[in-house]
Amino acid sequence: MPYSPFFQTLHDETQPVGHLGRGTHYSVLRVPIWQDEWLNPLGQASLLDFAVIWDEDHDERVIEVIEALYFGGLLAPVRFIGERKGNLSVLIDAKTVEAWDRTALKSYRGAVSDVSQRLQDPWPATVDVVSGPKHSIIHAPDENVSLYLRNIELLWQLGRHPSLAHPQEARRERSDPAPEQQARMLQQIEDEDIPF
Repeated sequence: MPYSPFFQTLHDETQPVGHLGRGTHYSVLRVPIWQDEWLNPLGQASLLDFAVIWDEDHDERVIEVIEALYFGGLLAPVRFIGERKGNLSVLIDAKTVEAWDRTALKSYRGAVSDVSQRLQDPWPATVDVVSGPKHSIIHAPDENVSLYLRNIELLWQLGRHPSLAHPQEARRERSDPAPEQQARMLQQIEDEDIPF
């Protein structure tokens, strides 16, 4: 299901799966970005894969927040984002937090909070690392939440992918093989394989 014209949906659970929290389920979205995890400009766009953690009401207003973070240049460090009981949790990459000094992290938290407060339905925002203790992205014991998020992160390889080929190049390679590959393919064809 397309949640936004700006994001590609890689995986989408539209209703609760399993018995974690209150109806927990998730979607994985992809978007082009022009910044790295530390918000430094990139010479060429990369792709960012991140997950939206939903609770039982699957409140799609969180997409408005994600779009605002994206257009504000704040999405690159995000690995998970979700809303529960009117509170927004933005979980960022641990390497980003390790690299930033206190001032940079405080500035990022303030910018995310400003974005979430400017929306039609303002939400208080918590910015934390994925394994951090300050967020309430899922109502469940911390160790269960950490394991759930870690599994999603490993399964989908969340984060920035600088080595992915541009989608048009990947399509062209699939549909138009390289000359060496074409020559190998032609060598493998025997006369009896030709129907005329």
